[in-house]
Amino acid sequence: MTKLSIVICAYNMQREAPRTLLSFLPPLQRGVEEAEYELLVVDNGSPQPLNLGDAIASAPRPVHCVRIAPQDAKASPVSAINQAVRDRAAGDFLMICIDGARLASSYLVRRTLDVLERHPQAFTFVGSRHLGRKPQMQSVRAGYDQAAEDELLASVSWRTDLDQLYPISVWAGAHRDGNPFQQNESNAFAMTRRTWLAAGGYREGFARPGGGLCNLELFSRLVCRQDALNVLLLGEATFHQVHNGAATSHDGYFSASLDEYARLTGRPYAPPAYPCLADLGERYGRLQAVGKFLFPGQAAAT
Repeated sequence: MTKLSIVICAYNMQREAPRTLLSFLPPLQRGVEEAEYELLVVDNGSPQPLNLGDAIASAPRPVHCVRIAPQDAKASPVSAINQAVRDRAAGDFLMICIDGARLASSYLVRRTLDVLERHPQAFTFVGSRHLGRKPQMQSVRAGYDQAAEDELLASVSWRTDLDQLYPISVWAGAHRDGNPFQQNESNAFAMTRRTWLAAGGYREGFARPGGGLCNLELFSRLVCRQDALNVLLLGEATFHQVHNGAATSHDGYFSASLDEYARLTGRPYAPPAYPCLADLGERYGRLQAVGKFLFPGQAAAT
């Protein structure tokens, strides 16, 4: 029986998507030896179909690819993800990863399952980081590109230990002033199917390439719902690979998306204020492992 479906949306990510899948599977995902979960990759109209053959040939968990032909795909991923959840995802728990270019941290899956199994009403999420020395909206203007990133990744042993991604990354702009406790979206959040259905999934009106602020809107709606149990998995994160994406590689994408957000929601965008519990991952020693990267300049918690 599949307990968790991880839905990953990708567009034109021949380089990035296989790495992403690798990071979501054992042995890089730790503590999931007995966990029943699947990966559902949504190829949303890539000009060339995603080639995941090597990545899934001997995958230790089911990996399904849903191909949407270019002529049938929309520029925004919202309908593709909503449809994949509705028609293909088998799990009672859902993890949504709108950006298929993001590598996962070591215990992301295990700790998500831990919380949802104990507290089915919970909404879990993790931090967002960018590979490189600066947020990619800045670094790409200074010449950071896929070749530079490949060299950076080759400098650490991330293929045997995903925690090696922390020292070669920084907090993404989703975190206000690099604060791990304050963020306006997440690229790996999870909930029960019941919670997803009650929320209604992504709002279909978000039509801009990349989805505009659709992920921020859904995140805000979920963390601000009445009696929300929001759980930050402190010490887990996703790590964005540069890929000429709509948001990180184009100046003004956020500001250009504000009108669509206001039109669809009836209000201007504002970062959400919400109650939140921080799961410290003590059972897995997460603060000892990566705490110094969560709180730069401070000693890791012991």
